[in-house]
Amino acid sequence: VRLMANSNNCMKGQVSLELLVTLGVVLAFTIPVLFLILSVSSVGYENAAKDQADATARNLAESINTVYAQGSGAKKVILLNSPSSTESISLKGNEVIVAIRVSEGIYEAASPVFAKAEMKDAVTGRQGLIYLNLGNVDNKVEVAISDEN
Repeated sequence: VRLMANSNNCMKGQVSLELLVTLGVVLAFTIPVLFLILSVSSVGYENAAKDQADATARNLAESINTVYAQGSGAKKVILLNSPSSTESISLKGNEVIVAIRVSEGIYEAASPVFAKAEMKDAVTGRQGLIYLNLGNVDNKVEVAISDEN
């Protein structure tokens, strides 16, 4: 009878050890896969943010050019959707620049403007939906943040 009880304890110990080894092997393969998935998704997010910044710059530049082409007195309010990592939206020279923060530093999406234009203040510290007023005053487009939001 004593021999039987000893044998049962050995079997329980072997089952426990096998379960721990199996669990260890599963974790050893799962954890690296999870890290890989997370890193790939963050790269995809950054690419989407860069594309959105390019689209925002292009949309603002096209709107400025349209208001300029309509002549003095033309006005327009536009709604821009800037990425969540937006640092600033500005007008430098003949380019609209949307600067966003990415893992490598600052990415600047630029789009050319043929119009004479001036931005009262660069849009800084704002992400998401932003209303901007565009007005053509004496054949120069003035861009300002709108109070509508």
